[in-house]
Amino acid sequence: MEAAGVATTDGPISADELKQRAFAPLKFIVEGLIPTGLTILAGAPKARKSWLALDIALSVARGVACLDERKNRCAKGAVLYLALEDSQRRLQHRIEQMLGAGPAWPANLFFETEWPRMDADTVPRLRQWIEGTPEARLIIIDVFQKIRAGHGPQAGYARDYDDLTALQKLARERDIGILLIHHLRKSGGDPFERMTGSAGFQGASDTLIVLDKGRGGTRLLARGRDIDEVESELAFDNLAKRWRLAQPSPATSAHPERDRIKVLLAESPSPLSAKEVEDATGQGADAVRQLLKSMVDNGEIVRVARGRYSLRTETSAWRGAGDHSNHNDHNAHEERLATERDCAEREEFERQAMNAPEPEDTSAAAETMRFLHDAFEQTLSRMSAVHRSGGAAS
Repeated sequence: MEAAGVATTDGPISADELKQRAFAPLKFIVEGLIPTGLTILAGAPKARKSWLALDIALSVARGVACLDERKNRCAKGAVLYLALEDSQRRLQHRIEQMLGAGPAWPANLFFETEWPRMDADTVPRLRQWIEGTPEARLIIIDVFQKIRAGHGPQAGYARDYDDLTALQKLARERDIGILLIHHLRKSGGDPFERMTGSAGFQGASDTLIVLDKGRGGTRLLARGRDIDEVESELAFDNLAKRWRLAQPSPATSAHPERDRIKVLLAESPSPLSAKEVEDATGQGADAVRQLLKSMVDNGEIVRVARGRYSLRTETSAWRGAGDHSNHNDHNAHEERLATERDCAEREEFERQAMNAPEPEDTSAAAETMRFLHDAFEQTLSRMSAVHRSGGAAS
């Protein structure tokens, strides 16, 4: 006999027979996160785990994704939600916040606000709902403590293990998912070890999910027998009242000053001078000049005539030695180098003029002005000679 998703035999099965046996593919309630079987979702008080549980219920009932639309798709099916800490009024208010009052709410999502304990007739009643509901797919029990067996001959681990094993067996027999909402202690070590109660919760479950809330945010941690281990950063959307995968923060650049200059040059319609870069970025003159020189040396930007800079592009890159597509490349390159040397000299004269001390008398000032004027005229003459000779001057 073989039930849905569960193979049974009347005796031992050999490895060879097991190799030949064909099993139906594993079904997921929430793809990549909650397979069929028994799953425990635990979180600290006020961690909004019930909001996540309700979102999962609505997503399965409507056949849409939750958490991450790319990875956590949900096949459509009927859902029974035991909201044992809520009232119908509160449930209505929450769904209105999540879906709004306009569109029709799913008719295949059912709620109960009271349910017997495990040592009463919990499992028979759950089985009755499954058998009487077409396409039954998920049962959510929020919270498990409300149906946990009362005091009896067994206590602690043995009682928890028996209760959870009974639910696990039902889920496997009917090939559905049962999701238990459980509490997590606020502090401790391993988040999975902080589940309240005995170790029976971990021993008898197929999948464990933890909403781990810390100072840096909330993580969703999951591990189980049939899933890859999951660790995702979550963010709660207060408008939609849903947990969503947190968007990663943009990587911090290792060279923010260089990046600012690149953006500035890319957005400028014409090459910029060092002074214009200094004014736009707010950096000091010496720092800007050193940074521009380093970026030119590294090939990040190019220096054009009259001490101006532009972003390096394919057309501004110097061709390799084997590229003879332009016979004037060598002369143009030499001309550019000569121009850059002259621009550097001119900038040095300008810098000396800006940093020169105030002269003590008018004759000294006049001498300084004559010196600078002559130097400037020499620079212009050399630049003109370069252009006339086609790059022959050095």
